[in-house]
Amino acid sequence: MENKKKYLISAIEMILVFVVTICVFKFIVIPVRIDGSSMENTLHDKDIALINAIGVKEENIQRFDVVVIYSDVLNEKIIKRVIGLPGDTIEFKKDVLYVNGKETKQDFLDEKFVEDSKLTYNAPYFTEDFKVKVGKGEFFVMGDNRLRSTDSRVLGAFTINDIIGSKGAVIFPFSDIQWLD
Repeated sequence: MENKKKYLISAIEMILVFVVTICVFKFIVIPVRIDGSSMENTLHDKDIALINAIGVKEENIQRFDVVVIYSDVLNEKIIKRVIGLPGDTIEFKKDVLYVNGKETKQDFLDEKFVEDSKLTYNAPYFTEDFKVKVGKGEFFVMGDNRLRSTDSRVLGAFTINDIIGSKGAVIFPFSDIQWLD
């Protein structure tokens, strides 16, 4: 009888741990495995990150936040950087970002990576010229590797309902550990 009670308690504990783990990884932090080079040189192919899923509200998303988005077009989760907020006019001219007509620095981009990429892909610019008005309630996102990213330039803007997490940390490989702001 004692053994049955011990097994029952152990089984209940295991189920409880399982349920708590599922809830943590569904509602608090989202594990994401980076697939591809669209976020180079910030994130690398096969990096593993934990992304914050708490407090994903329009007012909490800031320009240049790294976000995980569900893309209906691609039928998958993608990780990108917020460039345009609701109501913004985003323009790129000769690799310079203008937000609402004001030049805006992109300090997260590695200058050597940008120059090397332009040489590798024989591209005059890292980001082709374009201008777009971000709609109300929408976010314009781009990969950090502009020459190899499928993002809002192709997929269109995303809404807050598409964003499933923001910010977080790369946890693997250990050589790439970093906070994602």
